[in-house]
Amino acid sequence: MTLNVVATIPIDPARADEAAPALAELAAASSAEEGCLRYEVFASATTPGTFVTIEEWRAQEDMDSHMTQPHVAKAFEVAGPLLAGDIAIHVLGEAL
Repeated sequence: MTLNVVATIPIDPARADEAAPALAELAAASSAEEGCLRYEVFASATTPGTFVTIEEWRAQEDMDSHMTQPHVAKAFEVAGPLLAGDIAIHVLGEAL
Protein backbone atom coordinates (compact mmCIF):
# COMPACT_ATOMS: atom_id res chain seq x y z
CA MET A 1 0.00 0.00 0.00
CA THR A 2 1.38 3.41 -0.92
CA LEU A 3 1.41 6.50 1.27
CA ASN A 4 -0.80 9.40 0.15
CA VAL A 5 -0.14 12.87 1.52
CA VAL A 6 -1.85 16.23 1.12
CA ALA A 7 -0.26 19.39 2.48
CA THR A 8 -1.68 22.89 2.62
CA ILE A 9 0.71 25.82 2.55
CA PRO A 10 -0.86 29.18 3.48
CA ILE A 11 1.13 32.02 1.92
CA ASP A 12 0.37 35.72 2.35
CA PRO A 13 -1.82 36.32 -0.74
CA ALA A 14 0.08 39.52 -1.53
CA ARG A 15 3.30 37.48 -1.76
CA ALA A 16 2.05 34.29 -3.41
CA ASP A 17 3.89 35.14 -6.64
CA GLU A 18 7.16 35.02 -4.68
CA ALA A 19 6.46 31.51 -3.37
CA ALA A 20 5.13 29.92 -6.56
CA PRO A 21 8.51 29.41 -8.34
CA ALA A 22 10.07 27.80 -5.25
CA LEU A 23 7.10 25.47 -4.87
CA ALA A 24 7.25 24.53 -8.56
CA GLU A 25 10.97 23.74 -8.12
CA LEU A 26 10.13 21.65 -5.06
CA ALA A 27 7.59 19.63 -7.05
CA ALA A 28 10.00 19.00 -9.92
CA ALA A 29 12.86 17.91 -7.66
CA SER A 30 10.60 15.82 -5.43
CA SER A 31 9.09 14.01 -8.41
CA ALA A 32 12.56 12.75 -9.29
CA GLU A 33 13.19 11.26 -5.84
CA GLU A 34 13.44 7.53 -5.25
CA GLY A 35 10.06 6.29 -4.06
CA CYS A 36 8.05 9.30 -5.22
CA LEU A 37 5.08 8.18 -7.31
CA ARG A 38 3.37 11.58 -7.50
CA TYR A 39 4.20 15.08 -6.34
CA GLU A 40 2.16 18.00 -7.60
CA VAL A 41 1.63 21.52 -6.28
CA PHE A 42 -1.55 23.46 -6.98
CA ALA A 43 -2.60 27.01 -6.21
CA SER A 44 -6.04 27.04 -4.62
CA ALA A 45 -8.71 28.42 -6.93
CA THR A 46 -10.87 29.38 -3.93
CA THR A 47 -8.42 30.61 -1.27
CA PRO A 48 -5.86 33.15 -2.54
CA GLY A 49 -2.34 32.41 -1.34
CA THR A 50 -3.03 28.80 -0.43
CA PHE A 51 -1.00 26.11 -2.15
CA VAL A 52 -1.75 22.39 -1.91
CA THR A 53 0.59 19.49 -2.54
CA ILE A 54 -0.74 16.11 -3.54
CA GLU A 55 1.81 13.40 -3.02
CA GLU A 56 2.11 9.64 -3.29
CA TRP A 57 5.07 7.78 -1.85
CA ARG A 58 6.04 4.15 -2.15
CA ALA A 59 6.59 3.91 1.63
CA GLN A 60 6.97 5.96 4.81
CA GLU A 61 10.75 5.68 4.53
CA ASP A 62 10.65 7.43 1.16
CA MET A 63 8.63 10.32 2.57
CA ASP A 64 10.94 10.52 5.58
CA SER A 65 13.94 10.72 3.24
CA HIS A 66 12.16 13.39 1.20
CA MET A 67 11.88 15.64 4.25
CA THR A 68 15.71 15.63 4.60
CA GLN A 69 16.47 16.64 1.01
CA PRO A 70 18.17 19.97 0.20
CA HIS A 71 15.36 21.02 -2.15
CA VAL A 72 12.86 20.70 0.72
CA ALA A 73 15.06 22.87 2.96
CA LYS A 74 15.36 25.43 0.15
CA ALA A 75 11.58 25.57 -0.31
CA PHE A 76 11.09 26.10 3.45
CA GLU A 77 13.77 28.81 3.38
CA VAL A 78 11.96 30.71 0.62
CA ALA A 79 8.40 30.09 1.78
CA GLY A 80 9.01 30.44 5.52
CA PRO A 81 8.98 34.25 5.65
CA LEU A 82 5.96 34.32 3.32
CA LEU A 83 3.74 32.04 5.42
CA ALA A 84 0.39 33.31 6.65
CA GLY A 85 -0.18 30.37 9.01
CA ASP A 86 0.99 26.85 9.71
CA ILE A 87 1.72 24.28 7.02
CA ALA A 88 -0.61 21.31 7.52
CA ILE A 89 0.64 17.91 6.36
CA HIS A 90 -2.04 15.22 6.17
CA VAL A 91 -0.98 11.61 5.76
CA LEU A 92 -4.12 9.95 4.46
CA GLY A 93 -5.61 6.71 5.66
CA GLU A 94 -7.42 4.17 3.55
CA ALA A 95 -10.07 5.42 1.13
CA LEU A 96 -13.61 5.03 2.39
